Amino acid sequence: MQKTEVAWACLATLLIALWMPRDAEAAKTDIVVLINGDAVTGEIKSLDFGALRYSTDSMGTVSIEWEEVVSLQSNQSLQVEVASGTRYFGGLFATGADGRVGVGRGENIQEIDLSQIVRITPIETDEKIWQRFEGSLKFGFNSDKASQVTIGNLSANVRYRARTYLLGLDLITSITDQPGAETTQNQSLKLNYQRFRDSRWFTDWFTSVERNDEQGVDRRLSFGGGLGKYLVQSNKNQFSLLVGLVATRESLIGTEPDTTNAEANFSVKYLHRSLEPSSDITFTTDVFPQLKDFSSFRSNSNLTLRRELVEDLFFDLSFYYTYLSDPPEGAEKDDYGVVTSIGYSF
Repeated sequence: MQKTEVAWACLATLLIALWMPRDAEAAKTDIVVLINGDAVTGEIKSLDFGALRYSTDSMGTVSIEWEEVVSLQSNQSLQVEVASGTRYFGGLFATGADGRVGVGRGENIQEIDLSQIVRITPIETDEKIWQRFEGSLKFGFNSDKASQVTIGNLSANVRYRARTYLLGLDLITSITDQPGAETTQNQSLKLNYQRFRDSRWFTDWFTSVERNDEQGVDRRLSFGGGLGKYLVQSNKNQFSLLVGLVATRESLIGTEPDTTNAEANFSVKYLHRSLEPSSDITFTTDVFPQLKDFSSFRSNSNLTLRRELVEDLFFDLSFYYTYLSDPPEGAEKDDYGVVTSIGYSF
């Protein structure tokens, strides 16, 4: 797959998510009471990592720190998830006690401490479908005059969260150009489907295509799945582990024919988010040992530091490292680098 085809395919998906017409807004009849006693009428958009996105007529959409909220009321159909992984469905009702809220419908209402709630998602699909899209697009460009090395990086991701699953699309492409040497590419395109289970368990299925000239990988097609669990899920931190199986089909530069491998997959993901200042720390690592010989393996790791500059515009610093225990002749075992980017999130 050519780099332009990969880039344009993902960008088209991203643009559709960003710019297709939205459905009409729901009536702003929700009420949020803050710790200072103010009651604000509007519409709950979402709660994630301690930030309540709230739409008002006078101020537009604002972000309210969850710790500042003492009471909520809403007639929307909402999914409310607590730290244990339990999910409740229905409207929100005042209980008369600060720091607690009732969730449900009719006689089936469950009282919950606000401090235990980690996520709120509207689930009225006809009116809320576009509100469940989130993602980012970032671009980095580095040029060194002395060596005449030019590096361009483009990354994009789109997430769609529904009541029982999360659908994700990720694109990473890096092109390095240097006089007197061949232009090298490092690209990946991944689609994954995560199904939520009880008690913070989940199943995850994915398919991907990769290319890494530095390590002699012309094309790697993968399909796999696994079972994972969110060991930590709070308003500031999220930590998960996954174990799975993967089938790959590889085309290595300078070798024939293509090879097919069965691999295990051990995955670790950690995300920390702060609101003051608005910043993220994300660490991911995946190890893929071959089932026939665990000493033959590949791995991918990434550490990203993100800081919001103004609303939805951020600066991004990423460190990546990939390892291949048995690269083809003339290729490198490892590939690593630092990427600085400017991006936009939605």
